Amino acid sequence: MPEIIVFTLDGCSHCLVLKSKLNEETIPFTEIEITLNEKIWDKVVEQTGHNVLPTVFIKYEDTDTGPVFIPGKDYESPEDLIPKIKNHLLK
Repeated sequence: MPEIIVFTLDGCSHCLVLKSKLNEETIPFTEIEITLNEKIWDKVVEQTGHNVLPTVFIKYEDTDTGPVFIPGKDYESPEDLIPKIKNHLLK
């Protein structure tokens, strides 16, 4: 099963809403708080060219690959993102 990784920032209201929606939908996820994991976040920003939160990475099982969803680019709201995540969970 793919792993859902949500990059967040402490106090980010958009991050809190997304995490709440994922919990409501019982979608398990791993949270990576960017100030505690700066090297990982720097790599994400370098690879995507975007420095916005909450960014979501769906890591496919046994690989380091998968789609990255950037707010404002790939989704506008948690309600827009949840179906996309669910679609990848079925793969």
